[in-house]
Amino acid sequence: MPPLRASHKPLACLCRKREARRLFLTMKVNLQFYYIPVCGPTTPNSSIKPKGDPCTLGSYLSMVDPWYNSNIKSLGCMIPKLAKMQHTNPGRPKEPFVSDVISYYVRTGQQPVYFTIYYVKITFTNMTKDPVEDVFLTHLEMEFPEFRQISASVREKHKWSAGEVCGAVVSLNYKKVTLSGRDVDKGISVRTSGTQISAIPSNEAEDLNCLTLTFNESQTKSKNNVTDSKIRMSNVKIHTLESRSFTVTLDKDCRRTFKDVQSIEICPCLDPGYSVQKNMRSKFSLGEDNDAGLSKYMCKGLPLPINTFAGILT
Repeated sequence: MPPLRASHKPLACLCRKREARRLFLTMKVNLQFYYIPVCGPTTPNSSIKPKGDPCTLGSYLSMVDPWYNSNIKSLGCMIPKLAKMQHTNPGRPKEPFVSDVISYYVRTGQQPVYFTIYYVKITFTNMTKDPVEDVFLTHLEMEFPEFRQISASVREKHKWSAGEVCGAVVSLNYKKVTLSGRDVDKGISVRTSGTQISAIPSNEAEDLNCLTLTFNESQTKSKNNVTDSKIRMSNVKIHTLESRSFTVTLDKDCRRTFKDVQSIEICPCLDPGYSVQKNMRSKFSLGEDNDAGLSKYMCKGLPLPINTFAGILT
């Protein structure tokens, strides 16, 4: 399928709205996803430095699949180099190694690892600006720009955390994930310069189906109770309580940065089939639970399966 151009956007919106009302295309299309991380060359004079691992998704897949780590993840820095060599030496024969490995991966890697796709609603301080609805897969960064540079000497002198020295007060309402499986609704107010929300666990043993919120600074106190430095949750609403706005960056992509944000809402994306079944039941039910019947056993979330050799047993 060719990429959508500007003239194709109305058609794409029409198809998406029709698909949300009645499943048509998704019942007949079988998509297979394979992830090949490509690490571009880093220039020392570049003003924009990537934060952390730019290939977070590929790093996690390499943890669960040793073959993927040795043969796919390692190609990240090699692909741009081979492309540059081919461009500078047109007469040189093509290197079949990359194409052979990728072809083998596509033909034989059939065990999926399921990643949750998260929906985010972004509301701006300017009331005339419509909220933005978007999705992310691995990472969301929230930051107050005026508190980006915090003096380490001030914190060390007064033994304060960065949030106590300078930061904005935000409210968090979230559903905390527990080991017992009984999620608990929580609400706190904290002072912080920003947070990092990751959907990818730091190791294979952690749960893949939840978000991990980490503050930019170590939190010690809140208005309600002691605040953990990391919060495991399934959804969250963050709202600034002061006349300050923050920026939001999705999946560590500077092209997906939103400024002058007042609040964000994050939750897992719902499967279109589940949404259709729930809407149909709501038309014929009078005050009954919409999750009863067959919809009770359907998967509510919309996962993204990426094929590997090992996969993850669920």
